[in-house]
Amino acid sequence: MRHTLRAAIALLVASVVAAPAAFAQQPVKPAPAKPGQPVPPVQPAPVTPPTPSKIEINDPMLTPLAPARRMLVGWRDTAALIAARSVELQVAVLEVERAEGLARQALGRALPDITAGGRVTHQFVRAEQVDPRTGVTESLPNTPTAEASITVTQPVLAPRAWYAIGTARRSARTVKLKADDQRRVILGAVADGIVAVVTAERVADINRVGLRSALERLELMQRRMRLESGTKLDVVRAEQDVALARNEVVGGDESVQAAREALGLALGSKEAYGVPAQFSLDQLERSAREACTIGKPDERADVQAARSELEIAERGVTDAKLAYAPTADVSSTAAVSPDPIVGDKHYSWSIQARLTVPIWDGGIRYGEARAARAAVGQSKARLDATRRTASIELTQAARSVQVAEQLRVLAEKRRDLAKELARLSQVAFDAGSATSFELVEAAQAARQAELNLVVREFDVVKAKITALLASSSCSY
Repeated sequence: MRHTLRAAIALLVASVVAAPAAFAQQPVKPAPAKPGQPVPPVQPAPVTPPTPSKIEINDPMLTPLAPARRMLVGWRDTAALIAARSVELQVAVLEVERAEGLARQALGRALPDITAGGRVTHQFVRAEQVDPRTGVTESLPNTPTAEASITVTQPVLAPRAWYAIGTARRSARTVKLKADDQRRVILGAVADGIVAVVTAERVADINRVGLRSALERLELMQRRMRLESGTKLDVVRAEQDVALARNEVVGGDESVQAAREALGLALGSKEAYGVPAQFSLDQLERSAREACTIGKPDERADVQAARSELEIAERGVTDAKLAYAPTADVSSTAAVSPDPIVGDKHYSWSIQARLTVPIWDGGIRYGEARAARAAVGQSKARLDATRRTASIELTQAARSVQVAEQLRVLAEKRRDLAKELARLSQVAFDAGSATSFELVEAAQAARQAELNLVVREFDVVKAKITALLASSSCSY
């Protein structure tokens, strides 16, 4: 009886509330027009939608994620951090220094070699001898004796050493090209890291907006439940939506932390790096254009380095052949001693020439020539692979920009449709023609569409930077 009475009262209240709205929506009949006068158009009565009461939501998970301890200021700061802390770049720069040192060694083998030496001798076994001129008995040889000398050696026929100078210089140039390519790769990794941080932070913000909307829907469902106009099923579905939104917030925050740490590693730091809100991705793209020179795929640093390695390998074959060539050098030695060296003279000076003709070394030179020819084949294969990779990367990068733009446009349309569907679902639910399942499902789809649009927008920026670096040589 009590439930019947409640139902009757609810029906009566609903009819009373609906009656004015129905009456307001009925068309107003115009007064009959006089003969010869035009009939005025009928204007529908304006319907003022009810103003919903504001819902206050306080939840700890709605608090934004704390910013990173270290933040990037701009491109100059980023480039300075890369140059100072990037392990890969430091190794590449030191490799250039090492190659230049090896080139100086190769040059030194063709230049004069000057050495100085000294010798002090003490004789423990001596013999007594009478000087026939003076009749004095003396012990011979004299002890201790000392001698100082200086020797100058100059190669006059060293074809292999001379040829090695050019090879070493080409090796240094190859290493420099590899360092430039490493700069390009590091810049791409840092740019991807910056875009990833900005994307993750934006997604985290949208997740919190979705959580707030889910909490507001839950509060509305609970109010309807308290007013006995809703069901427990509606509340449970809203609670499920809130749980899903909370899960997305937790996952999004972890993605932000991981993206910040990855950016720190790309910058050569063990600390996480964040990106301030005023950091412009367009400025990042412009800075990349200033630091890099766009060219053809064959002009890229890694392709040039592979081509230079092939040249060095071909020179290695010639170097192995030069091992069969004779060598010659000239040396001169000057010595001085307190004791006579030559007759009664206390100094000496000599010069000598030496010719070396290799005859048999057990097959070492044959093995070097064989290994050098194999290295040429390997370098040719690597050059072809590097060229193909550079060409494909350039083609894919150019296409990825177009694909990213198309996906962004489609994601924007999908977001707009999802928002409209969520709005219509809310209207239908308020009118009683839709279920809470449809309402929650539409809200989740709208939230996911918004996240997808954000990701697609940043994918466009990432694709543009990748396309820029695909055919560039960078030096910063």
